[in-house]
Amino acid sequence: MKMRASLLLTYSLILLSACAADESANEEQSLQSPDPTAPTGNAMAPTMATAEAMPTMSAGAMPSAGSLPASTTGPAPMTGTDAQQPSAPDGPQSPGAASASEGATAGMGGTEPAGMAEDPMNGMDPQSPSGPGEETASGMDTAAPDPASTAGKLPRVDSTDGPGPFDGVVKVKDTPPGGWLIYPEDIGRDGIKHPLFIFGPGGGTTPQTYDMRGMHWDRYGSYGFVIYVLPRSTGDGSAMKRGLDWLIEQNDDSSSPLHQHLDTSKVCASGHSMGSVTTFDFMPDDRVTTTIHISGGSFDGQGPSNLSKPTMFLCGPSSGADVAYPQCEGDFRVSEVPTFYTKIQGSDHLTSGRLGWPAITAWMLWHLAGHEEWKAEFLEPGGQFQMGIYDSQLKNW
Repeated sequence: MKMRASLLLTYSLILLSACAADESANEEQSLQSPDPTAPTGNAMAPTMATAEAMPTMSAGAMPSAGSLPASTTGPAPMTGTDAQQPSAPDGPQSPGAASASEGATAGMGGTEPAGMAEDPMNGMDPQSPSGPGEETASGMDTAAPDPASTAGKLPRVDSTDGPGPFDGVVKVKDTPPGGWLIYPEDIGRDGIKHPLFIFGPGGGTTPQTYDMRGMHWDRYGSYGFVIYVLPRSTGDGSAMKRGLDWLIEQNDDSSSPLHQHLDTSKVCASGHSMGSVTTFDFMPDDRVTTTIHISGGSFDGQGPSNLSKPTMFLCGPSSGADVAYPQCEGDFRVSEVPTFYTKIQGSDHLTSGRLGWPAITAWMLWHLAGHEEWKAEFLEPGGQFQMGIYDSQLKNW
């Protein structure tokens, strides 16, 4: 218990200092009309703060019903600026970014605090080797399979370095479980059943923190994933369970825009920092297909013992760069499930997920959408996520 408290305090002090410095830098950049697609240094840090320091959600602001607002003609198109979203710094939107649908957010409370700093994982598109559909360095032919075998599944892509094939997303804030829901604007097109992505933000942060400038949830949603983001992460996995239970209910609710558009058999549970710890606590859950842990090793080293499905760990390259590095290393050593562990060169606790965004997306396309062409990019020598900025290790495959 003393070690856990000490780690929490250390994470909080280090990351809050980085957050304050970066907020000042971001403010200066915003006055110069920055390009949001350009690197911005160390962005907003999800801290490992205690639950007492986390923003609270007003129960009165949540819809009383357990379902989403009904839509008679499908989700409304994105309308430019979400009236409930704190204003972002001036500058152009990123490709594929859009604000919440006015129709989908009607009656929502908009309880996220204003003035949060920039998304800790957005905006960087590292150049990488060619994606699937071409020959990899290992000589493996990764040509796309017969389209007949992909009916009802997410469309295939050649690269995960930028936005995906879905043009816009709908964001519903303050859902009955308390978090955010993000889904493609044209959900269910071509009979697609959309996999689920449950995410826990870093301690002390909210979904809004990661949404700044529409360059995070929008981009995951642009690949067709339906996302539920916890209102906050405390290390208690029951919040993830409530979110997943609610999504499954929505799939069965004929009044919901998600009705019969979800593949509830394909679920990724993930989190950054304290959100990763929350993901460990959520496990095991037989409904979950895979987990992704971003700069968030377990405090006691026992987190991996809860895992029963393939997992990916992402971290900074050293303890000097990422405060969670020792825990990430320890978790990899004791993991007994198929594990891909990558240390993102040039990253830190705040940016490992941002720089690793292409890998996170490709991992979900492989495990949730059945896009097997991505498998070699993780597991084969010379694969995209075995070289360049990715210092990767494998075990139990």
